[in-house]
Parts: sequence; structure tokens; C-alpha cells
Amino acid sequence: MPDNFKILVYGGNGTVPVDSGLPRVGEIYGVKPQGPLLWYQYRGAGQSDSPATSVANWAPNSGNMIGRGWDGFLHLVARGDGVLLGVRPDGNLLYYRYDGDGTSDPNATGLRWAPESANIIGVGWENFRFLCAKPYEGRTSTHPNNSVIYAVDHDGHLHWYRYVGDGESDPGATGLHWDPNSGNIIGQGWSQGFRYMAAVSEIILMVKDNGDLLWYRYSGKGETDPSGGSGWDPKSSNIIGRGWHRFRHIFGGSDGRGGYVIYGVDQAQNLVWHRYTGTGDSDPTGTSNAWSPNSGNIIGTGW
Repeated sequence: MPDNFKILVYGGNGTVPVDSGLPRVGEIYGVKPQGPLLWYQYRGAGQSDSPATSVANWAPNSGNMIGRGWDGFLHLVARGDGVLLGVRPDGNLLYYRYDGDGTSDPNATGLRWAPESANIIGVGWENFRFLCAKPYEGRTSTHPNNSVIYAVDHDGHLHWYRYVGDGESDPGATGLHWDPNSGNIIGQGWSQGFRYMAAVSEIILMVKDNGDLLWYRYSGKGETDPSGGSGWDPKSSNIIGRGWHRFRHIFGGSDGRGGYVIYGVDQAQNLVWHRYTGTGDSDPTGTSNAWSPNSGNIIGTGW
């Protein structure tokens, strides 16, 4: 069965400590194989909707096209707050920020995109296997757009980056808008045996080839530590669920209420909703009270 969406990312607010993220909680961006960029916002709480016939839990503009030509990225990740970061095959890292509400705009006229959108902010990003991003937890009102990017190379090294700019054009990648620790290795062994990587608010989720869902949280500042022995929550690498290899896509973020919403698209193109409120305690069966009773419900089809 062909994959309906080439890329899916969670573009709503991505961190709990700063604010509730409203009204951007639940924003999803999807890229079709031919390149259209579609906008969605889910406002429900995981109520079962299979087959997906109800629109009550989705914002009215859900499914609208807000751009074209988005199929050419090696990686496309969402920082939250409408910030999207894309890696082209030539290794250029591009910055985008969408300020709209999903109003149909197939030609992306620019009215709802920040002027800096499509600017190059880095080079040499083409050789990473996994890439994900989240807001920097120490961001302030002076620097509200700080982004942390985690990147895994093909040798399994986990690199840390912190972008402190607002999309200013920097084709030469001079480093003026990057934390000095950017590019440092903070762990190893992150490639072999893993299938997916996702930043969900301030946590990192990894799915192993055997379907185990692993929980991580990093609070360091990018200090070099290839052993991965510092800056990590002691519960990091705990298994919090099983059977996640059945999904084609894994993405999610804050629900604005202190929990994490995790979406999965299965082989039948169903959009499956989960809500996790735990702190990484070992739970291999994924049956603890840390998971909402609605977790596993189908909330959409044709994804």
C-alpha cells in the first residue's frame, strides 16, 4: 500500500514549561508525495473515530494546502510554534515559520509565512540518519525562538545543536546564530537497531526494530560527551511500550495540559492517538496509568 503522506510532523507548541501552547497545540503538517504541504489541527482527546467520519475534533481548515514543492527534503522536522526546519539533498538547512491558521494558500503567497522563511541557516546536514528538534527549555522572552536539534550520523553518534537565530540568512554557516557547543557528540549507539526518532515536547522517543518504545530526556547544554554519561535523566533508555514498529510515522508534542500526545500512522494509513503523562518509568507492556485510556484509538483514516 503506498504511503499517503511522505512526511508528517507536529508543528504546535512543543514544550510544557514555557506556556500551554494554545492556540497552536495539535497542529500537524503533512507533505504528500507530489509536494503539497497540508495543515491540520486536532482538538480532540483521542475519542475513537473509526471510520473517521466526524470533523468535530478537527479545526475547520484541516486538510488545506498551504504550500507546494515540499517533497524535496531529506529531513523535515518541526521545532514547535510553527517553526519548520528542512534539509535539502545538497545539505543546506532551511528555516521556515508559519504564522497562519490553515487558511487555504496553495501558492504560499507569503502572507502567512515569516519573511525569513526558506532562508539557509546551515550547510553540511545531508549525512544524518535521524533528525529531530524541540524548543530549548532555557529560552527566554528575549530569545523565544531558540531551537535544540538532535542529529544522529550513520556511525550512531548523537550530535547536539542549539540554534539561537530567527531565520536570518546565513548561507556560509558562519555560526553567528549557533551555540558554541553545536555539533558536539553527546552519545553513541543511536543508529543500529533503531527505526524511528522523534522529539515530543522536551523528551526524545526512539523506536527499536523490535518495536520497543524507548524514553529519553536530555537536560545538558551540549557539552562533549561521546559516552553519553552526562546530561541525561537516569530513566533514559527505559522501555515504555511495545509494538511501535507497526507505524510508518511517529510524531507528537505537548497537549498543553502537562501531557504528551504521540501520533502514529499504521500500515493501513490510520492515524492513531496516544497520550503519555509519565516520566520515563520502565513499563515494557505500555499498560501503566501513564497512558490515557484513549491511547491506541484511531482518530483518522487515509494518512
